[in-house]
Amino acid sequence: MPLALFPGTVPLTLSPSLLAQASVAYAPFDQGIRHIATLAGYLSYGLMALAIVFGILTTTGWARRLVSRSAMSSAHIVLAVTALTFGTLHGVSYIFQTGQNFRLINAIVPFVAGGSLSVGLGIIGLDLGLAVALSIVVQRRLGYHRWHIVHYFAYGAFALSLIHTFTASPEVQSLRLLGVGVIGAAAACLLVYILRILPATTAVGLRIAPGEK
Repeated sequence: MPLALFPGTVPLTLSPSLLAQASVAYAPFDQGIRHIATLAGYLSYGLMALAIVFGILTTTGWARRLVSRSAMSSAHIVLAVTALTFGTLHGVSYIFQTGQNFRLINAIVPFVAGGSLSVGLGIIGLDLGLAVALSIVVQRRLGYHRWHIVHYFAYGAFALSLIHTFTASPEVQSLRLLGVGVIGAAAACLLVYILRILPATTAVGLRIAPGEK
C-alpha cells in the first residue's frame, strides 16, 4: 500500500507481510484489564489451595500443638472467602474486556454462547465454591452431617480450577516457575488429603498427628 509522507515525495510502499505483522502486534483488548484478570485468577487458585490445606488441618487437629482450632478455622474461612473474591473478580473482569464478546451470562453460566471447555470448567468450579460458601447460611437447617457432605464439593471446585488454570494458561503449560507453583500447590493438597483418609494410626506413625496420651 503506497503511503506519501509529504507532498511531492516518493510514496512508501508497505508490503502485505508488514501489514500483517502490525495487525498481530496490535492487541484488540485492554492490557490492564487482562493483567488484573490474570493476577486475580492465580491468586484465587493459590488461596483456594491454602484454604483446603487449612480446612483439613482444622478438621484433623494436626496443628493443634501450634495453633488453636478456632484460629485455624478462622484462617480457613478468611482464605476461602478471599479466594472466591479473587475468583469472582477474575471472571467479571472479562465482561469489561474490549474486543471480546463476553457478557455477564458468560461469566455465570458455563458453555453458553459458544464458551470454551476450559472457561466452562472454571465457571463450574467457581459456582461450586460459591455454593459451598453460601451453604453456611443453611447449616443449621441442613444439619452438620449433611452440611459437611456439601462441604466436600470444595474438593471438586479446586480440581476444576486446577484444570481451568492449566488448560487456559500457556505460562502454566510451559512448566516453568509458574507452572511448577501451580502443580506444587495441587500436589500439596493431594498429599494432605491422602494423609487425611489414611487410618489415624498412620498419621500418628508419621508424626503428623499427635498421639493420644
